[in-house]
Amino acid sequence: MKAVNRKLLCGMLAGVMLLSFAGCSASGRQDSRVKIEDDPKAKAAFDYDEVRKTEYAEDDYSTAYQKYAFDIMAKAASFEDDDTNIMISPASVMFAMDLCAAGANGDTLDQINGLFADSVDPLAQQAYASDMIKKFGDAENTEFTCVNAIWNNSNVLGNKISSDYVDYVEDAFNAEINAAPFGDETADEINAWVNDSTDGMVDSIVDDIDPNTAAVLVNAIAFDSVWLEPYEDDQVKNSKFTLLSGETESAKFLCNVEWRYFESDKATGFMKSYEDGYAFIAILPKDDTISANEFLAGFTGEDYIKFINSMETFTYDVKTKLPVFKNDYETEMSEILIDMGVEDAFIPGVADFSGISSENALYISKVLHKTHIELDQYGTTAAAVTEIELSDGGCEDAPEYKEVYCDRPFAYVIVETDTMNPIFIGTVNSVG
Repeated sequence: MKAVNRKLLCGMLAGVMLLSFAGCSASGRQDSRVKIEDDPKAKAAFDYDEVRKTEYAEDDYSTAYQKYAFDIMAKAASFEDDDTNIMISPASVMFAMDLCAAGANGDTLDQINGLFADSVDPLAQQAYASDMIKKFGDAENTEFTCVNAIWNNSNVLGNKISSDYVDYVEDAFNAEINAAPFGDETADEINAWVNDSTDGMVDSIVDDIDPNTAAVLVNAIAFDSVWLEPYEDDQVKNSKFTLLSGETESAKFLCNVEWRYFESDKATGFMKSYEDGYAFIAILPKDDTISANEFLAGFTGEDYIKFINSMETFTYDVKTKLPVFKNDYETEMSEILIDMGVEDAFIPGVADFSGISSENALYISKVLHKTHIELDQYGTTAAAVTEIELSDGGCEDAPEYKEVYCDRPFAYVIVETDTMNPIFIGTVNSVG
């Protein structure tokens, strides 16, 4: 990010599932590949033709997604200390869980689906997720691609996997499917695919693969864009960032006057656009005695919708300060998802992933989420990885201006501006 004309990778999401069922790869040793055979007893929950024809109210599903996004962020924030910078990608988690849902049945499917909204039609949720993935590739000047791959361990499940499931994930999620014995090279193959799919911004996702793991599912999204109006050099100023403790840190701040302003009972904020319909929204808590994590732990999806709906355009000149920052974060999300109602999927003997394999009692044993963000005067680089392991078993006179100075703990989202759906949600409690 050293020149204005350099394209920046603003976001990459990689959702990875180490399962105990079937698999795929876009690369690897072709001599070790085996032909996948149908498991006729396994019945996937969805048929793509049916999903493709399913109609849904996009505004309603976007509202449900926004509520889910901040509900899962609130859960994640409640698990962290006040001084920890966190960032999650609710989109990455949703895509990963919807890939699981595609092979789930019964209460397991209902609970995964309920993660995103109550009483949502599973067919419509799958259609919404599939359409959302495909929409990422519609921008003309922004590179935003989504790819999926599955590696099946033929040593564990043989070479059998539900053909319904294979056909469905190929059509709905553009997944590439292969089967091969897992060996020492498997982790290298997966990491090479991840590195290639994310333009090297995520160079690896697994250290090694347990030979008893039945399958690995990977979702990777690459987003390459810059600020629509980059900050000029004279808008980059040295100043102080105040921590919750009252201590200060030296930081570079990006200073500008913006024209989109938000204010609710809990926060103020502003929006700055990237190219092609994506934007960064700063959310500054009104209560300056709490950390950004404590703020988001109590900031619900309904609060976000109220905040977004408060946007005023060209009503004020909005003086803004935004620190240059970068951060890496990781968390294990099993307890978060269980708290949100996805219970059966984590219980051996209760989880139902019979849409993938009829012979193995698969259940989710781990959900690891990792993110990276770097923001400067030219744009933003962000990345997210989700790994899921399945084991067997009224108007007043406006003032002249408003101020949103993010020189103390604040939260932020990176959104797709047609729907205002968050792709990333994070906090900045320190910049050092």
